[in-house]
Amino acid sequence: MKNSIKGTLFILNSALFYASYGIWSRLMGGAFGKFTQAWTRGLLLLTVILLINLKFRLFRAIKHSDWIWFLIIALAGGLNQAPYYFGFQHLSIGTATLLFYASLVVSGYLQAKFALKEKINKAKLISLIVSIGGMILIYRFSLHPDQILAAILTCLAGFLGAATVVLTKKLSGHYHEFQIMAGYFILQVVINGPLALITHEVFPPTTSIYLWIAPLAYAFSYLIANFGAIEGFKYVEGSIGSLIGLAEILFGVLFGFLFFHEIINLSTLVGGLLIIFAAAFPSLIDLFHHRRDLFN
Repeated sequence: MKNSIKGTLFILNSALFYASYGIWSRLMGGAFGKFTQAWTRGLLLLTVILLINLKFRLFRAIKHSDWIWFLIIALAGGLNQAPYYFGFQHLSIGTATLLFYASLVVSGYLQAKFALKEKINKAKLISLIVSIGGMILIYRFSLHPDQILAAILTCLAGFLGAATVVLTKKLSGHYHEFQIMAGYFILQVVINGPLALITHEVFPPTTSIYLWIAPLAYAFSYLIANFGAIEGFKYVEGSIGSLIGLAEILFGVLFGFLFFHEIINLSTLVGGLLIIFAAAFPSLIDLFHHRRDLFN
């Protein structure tokens, strides 16, 4: 029980920082291209964790059997930034958010079942359906024919995003969170850097410190969020962690209300309550069964 509470708190903390992406993305505006914002962030964070490792020696030798998981997680983390950014630039915020999170939680379930061999029971399936219903109430969906590519890429970003946290259960506990993250920071630079050059993205001027405040805040939010997610998923099932991670939506709605004067209507409140219920429902069922067994 203590471990599940600990895992939940870490995931909620990560959701808070993941939700702040919306703030930093809006403040960045169009100053950073979809590939440039990814490789610059990856390079900065890779430098930071390598310096930390130089001081504290956190990294350890990787077992031969673990290399495949490091590679899969690194590819997922390296590839998901550009489609995520592209989707939110070419779709309405509501449509992009709904597609991304629906894809993320469904993918989290599938990866937990097939990669981690978790049992997906009726309570988890009910929670999945309820959580998607909650998202539909919060976000409006609209898609035009010329937005199909953006929709597909947004769903792909959700699938890759799930892999960067769910599959870390294969490695967490054996390797430090920074070592796991180092893989996808490297891939973010290696993949997105050349793409930025090929597409002739303009590098923002380094003389304007105000232009770089939002990207720097985004980068360190990204670091804290991923650390919390990897640490949290260590203590909870991948499917449960995917549901708890939907708290990011609730934090995002709150940030929109506080910083951008977005309206919270009745459907948003009901949708939020459904997401909270969905996240708590499997644990409540387990607690009910546990107490019933104690008294029988």
